[in-house]
Amino acid sequence: MTISTCVSKTNSWRKSLVKLALAASGASLFGCGGSDAGEGTVLVTVYGEDFIEEGIDASEMDDGWAIEFERFEVTISGVQVGGNELTDPVTIDISASSDGQGHEVGEITVPAGDHEDSSYTIERVEVEGSGTQGDVTKTFHWVFATPVTYAECETRTTVTEEEDATFQITVHADHLFYDSLVSTSPELLFAPLAAADADADGEITEEELAATDIGSHDPGNEEADDLWSFLNALTATLGHVDGEGHCHAHADED
Repeated sequence: MTISTCVSKTNSWRKSLVKLALAASGASLFGCGGSDAGEGTVLVTVYGEDFIEEGIDASEMDDGWAIEFERFEVTISGVQVGGNELTDPVTIDISASSDGQGHEVGEITVPAGDHEDSSYTIERVEVEGSGTQGDVTKTFHWVFATPVTYAECETRTTVTEEEDATFQITVHADHLFYDSLVSTSPELLFAPLAAADADADGEITEEELAATDIGSHDPGNEEADDLWSFLNALTATLGHVDGEGHCHAHADED
């Protein structure tokens, strides 16, 4: 009986230790994905890549026009990473050189871990520049004021307590010269926009584009039968994340 009792007490003691170990392990595991895991900082940047900072070389265009941007101003708002948000709008001219680093939008403090629920809004885009072919140059100054929200972005932002993470909003300026809203391999064309300069004063205006049929451009299901409407539709394709990551874009036309 004595031996039996001692074994029973020993087993009970061992079981208690196991329970304590499991409880401690469970608390640790919970902490990795919960509030006990600590926090980290996400640096939010916006980058126009070489196509905006240095221009689009004629060799990159399908019709031989070279594009330069004197200004490419974007207004960013509602950046969300890890459930936290930058609420105040920030306007940045991304044509300025950034040495490949992009321009700082702000910082967000988020729980440590992997975050895939990122989104942001481009409220406004203002572009000023020119297209040149041979001895012909056409200038443009366009403002696109329809906010576009980019959600469910295809990227993962990993946050730790030891070092800052980066969430980059990438703007693809070449999309402004797509000849299709649906093709997976559209051509890059400036000639149709240049031809819209009806008064031949060297400037392509919003009014001239609105008065010009889209010609062979493919609008898909969009109601865009003039070049200005087509350009507005193209602006909803400008935003990406971390280079080539895609997002679901929704234009707020209220």
